Amino acid sequence: MSSVADKPPCAICKTPAVTRCSRCKVVHYCSVECQRKDWSSHRIACTPSAASPKSATQTSSASTSSSSKQPALPDPKKVLNVQPVDNEKNAGPSPQRKAAPLATCTSLKFHYQPSEDGVDENLVIFFHGLGDKIEPDFVKLAKSLQLPQTATCCIQAPTPVPYLEEEGWQWFPSFNNLTGDLLGPESPERMIQVKQLVRPALVKFLKHCVDHCEFSSRKISLFGFSQGAQIALDVAAFGGMNLRAVISIAGYFMEESQNETPAGTLNTNVLVLQGDKDDLRPVKEAKDKFKYIQRIFGKANAEQIIVEGMGHSMPSSEPGWRALMEFFAKTLDSRMTGLENMTDVFEVKA
Repeated sequence: MSSVADKPPCAICKTPAVTRCSRCKVVHYCSVECQRKDWSSHRIACTPSAASPKSATQTSSASTSSSSKQPALPDPKKVLNVQPVDNEKNAGPSPQRKAAPLATCTSLKFHYQPSEDGVDENLVIFFHGLGDKIEPDFVKLAKSLQLPQTATCCIQAPTPVPYLEEEGWQWFPSFNNLTGDLLGPESPERMIQVKQLVRPALVKFLKHCVDHCEFSSRKISLFGFSQGAQIALDVAAFGGMNLRAVISIAGYFMEESQNETPAGTLNTNVLVLQGDKDDLRPVKEAKDKFKYIQRIFGKANAEQIIVEGMGHSMPSSEPGWRALMEFFAKTLDSRMTGLENMTDVFEVKA
């Protein structure tokens, strides 16, 4: 028989839980009263689950783990009450299905997936962590989010990690080839590769998505984990594109970029998810690093959420995924395609 210490905490009062939501089977409660108290906020993320999700095994510090099981995601149709498009700013409605990026547009390997609902209004680009690759984990992640009216694209880092038994990639040199030691900000080759190879290649790809695919730069968001998040922040700040948003999972600016200035005015929204059990970066250090993100993008545009129980990994619990999906709800656009085909309907603004 399990002891009280073995029981998960109640989502409201943190005392040992005795029950859980019978619908999603993710959130635990100590009483019916606490469950009722939480329902007004929990219902936006509650989605039916056929079985109770197993706790995900913490990933290694170098990459996302393919063996980790992701808990049932909130139903995007409930959480993502995405913002309607202001068509007054556009000359006319753009095609619902955008052209896919051409393989010849970049030397970087990528995997593009159009929106499953047939409307490519937004584009979210995914950047994996150190030692990882885009397939299968990140391609599956992009698909599993089921973001409405959103195409996704996973980009692979340009350089293989040396001496790994399994295939793994890095966005910039991370290890000393002779000793195997991790390289720090004092190693010039890190920023040299970012400035001379990675940043130009990604800016070129983003411009291709604007010019060829016809995505607005203000409808392109970047999603990065760890080292991939460092690159996502770098491109958003110094690439000169003024993108819609950056989602950073356990990643901050490279120390070498502290003296750089943004390439123009930015109003990019930034969400940083940081685990309180991160063995690579304590919470205090993470909060200090977040201050530079606020300085670059503005305090009003940047948010950091400390996720209880999360290590240096992707979210593996309902609170982390809920925060992520609610951020998408605030930043993604939605076209009212049914109304666009009706000539006698006019938009009414509150």
